[in-house]
Amino acid sequence: MLFRLLTPLLSALALLAVPAAAQGAFTVGIAENDPRMFSDPLFTQLGAKQSRVVVSWNVATARNDEINRVISYLAAAQASGVRPLVTFEHARGDATICRRRSNRRKAQCRLPSAKAYEKNLRAFKALFPTVRDVVAWNEINHFTQPTYKNPKAAARFTQIARKVFRGGTVVAADILDQADNTRAARPTFRSATRYIARFRRFYKGPRKVCGVHNYSDINRFRSTGTRAIIKALGCRQIWLTEAGGIYKFDRFKASQNRQLRATRYMFRLARSNRKIKRVYVYTWFGGVTSRFDAGLVAGGKARKAYREVRKRIG
Repeated sequence: MLFRLLTPLLSALALLAVPAAAQGAFTVGIAENDPRMFSDPLFTQLGAKQSRVVVSWNVATARNDEINRVISYLAAAQASGVRPLVTFEHARGDATICRRRSNRRKAQCRLPSAKAYEKNLRAFKALFPTVRDVVAWNEINHFTQPTYKNPKAAARFTQIARKVFRGGTVVAADILDQADNTRAARPTFRSATRYIARFRRFYKGPRKVCGVHNYSDINRFRSTGTRAIIKALGCRQIWLTEAGGIYKFDRFKASQNRQLRATRYMFRLARSNRKIKRVYVYTWFGGVTSRFDAGLVAGGKARKAYREVRKRIG
């Protein structure tokens, strides 16, 4: 009973725990891969002018139906006056299997060569010449990505993306705030920061924009991982390329109220650092999978967190 009484108070105090350092201004977009978002009246009411979509690195040449989704998405974004951030990642398929050594030769687990990566990015640009903003590779330090133990390859991919999308914005590194021990009361982020240090040794280009996915901090109402990763990256700008309050996942039981509190904290955390210039809220549609749900909308109805996002955009 005492715990239930203390929980709302502790959550409220946590909202005050973000350092009151320089307040920053940032743009809010929506990270969602389903093109149906653009025809949703709730999205139209939101007024967002930035979106993020994740695509396979070889989507332009893979000859599967993923390309149809990408064509529909980018056409709908353009028709809606929304500027998309295109994020490249592993080949199509369930990448959660990639931890097992026996699966590492499967397409979604294999690291492409620099030559193949460049060829495919050029093919993508030829198909979609209006795309200006890209992430060279998604969550480079996560085990589902073949860059997981290869920061040298991630650095090379960034250099190639800068060459192919010259004149646009290329997010140099896209990092997940993965704690060394997710259950620790005071987690450390040495693995993530060591990965960044190795990436920086190999990547010699400008670091105008870097990306951070900081679910871990946002949904535990802390800022330690976000601050450590931003410091390690040393970039002029930070885009939270995937961030949001979780409705349901693993130990987080389904709760609109908890998702709303985390969403509010996400914006407070973003304001606390002048370097943070964009926040892409993930995701639009909820109830899509049983494993993870951070959707702002479910069953055609807005969740409580939607109204908070709408306030920040409006």
